[in-house]
Amino acid sequence: MRQLRAVYAGGVVAWTFCLLLSLVGDDGTERQTVFLLGLLAIFLVLLLWSTWCLWETGAPRPRDRAPRTVAEEVAAAPGEHV
Repeated sequence: MRQLRAVYAGGVVAWTFCLLLSLVGDDGTERQTVFLLGLLAIFLVLLLWSTWCLWETGAPRPRDRAPRTVAEEVAAAPGEHV
C-alpha cells in the first residue's frame, strides 16, 4: 500500500507540473486544462484514500520498527531477513 501511495504522490506531482506548464506556456487548450485538472483530482483522491487506509490499519512505518537483535536474525527463517 505504501508503494501505491508513492505512485499516487508522484502522479499528483507530475500532473500538477504538467498543468502549471500548460497554464504558463499559454499553449494549452481549455480541453487539455480540464483533462489535466481531472487527472490531478483523481490522483489526489487516490492519494488521500491510500493515506487513510494506511492510517486506519495503523501500519508502522518501516523506520518505526525496532531493529532485530542478532539472536532474532539467527532464529528467523532464511527468507525472513529484513
